[in-house]
Amino acid sequence: MEVLAPHISEEDGRFIRVRVGDGQADIYLHDGGMMANHIEGRDPWDLLVQGARAANWIIIPVGCAMCLAQQGQMEELPEALDEDVAVTETGADLRAVIESC
Repeated sequence: MEVLAPHISEEDGRFIRVRVGDGQADIYLHDGGMMANHIEGRDPWDLLVQGARAANWIIIPVGCAMCLAQQGQMEELPEALDEDVAVTETGADLRAVIESC
């Protein structure tokens, strides 16, 4: 939340909307995780990767490779999950993974 908080433009319970640079995203917080959708522009993608890195989360886009926010997360994955993985250090990296699915 520290990464997202300065960019919150709307908040309602577990829902927040962030606005950053050229765009915005809707984020739903639940049980120590989050789901983002309606992502518009390029800058919100960087914010999502920064937030995942700060929380040590893995990003799991539907139908795509799991996206690690930092290289060290690979060592934490069970062997059964370490095959279809991409390291996404920037929003552009994350968008490239999603666009390739």
